Amino acid sequence: MKKLGEFMIQVLIPQNPDFKKYEKEIKALYEENQSKICDDNSFNFIKNNTLFYLFISEGKVLGAIYYFVHNKKLFLNGFAKRKSLTKNLFCLFWSTTWFTKDIYAEAQNKASAFCLLRCGFKRVKDNLFVLKK
Repeated sequence: MKKLGEFMIQVLIPQNPDFKKYEKEIKALYEENQSKICDDNSFNFIKNNTLFYLFISEGKVLGAIYYFVHNKKLFLNGFAKRKSLTKNLFCLFWSTTWFTKDIYAEAQNKASAFCLLRCGFKRVKDNLFVLKK
């Protein structure tokens, strides 16, 4: 758990027994946002085959960020509820501190690009961003 001002942010991974309590909600949020984040994989695939982190605040789902290796590079992708930008930025930034390698991400829209830039990522080209470590 991490404190953000007045808020506590809890991170759950799929192996945590508490994850089950939020699984239907986070799956629905993923499916609602799937086309916006351009991921063709099923929720079960990303949950079971990536480093998947679910973020909770005050017992409510904020969103999820997942890390995976593609072409020998560490990438992240994520999705979150709207109207919680400050908390979402914190979760994104906080999660990047857990890794010592450069992290890549593809932004499919302006909101994603904005979040990446606010967290220290630099645009490499078009919609590809990198956070150098």
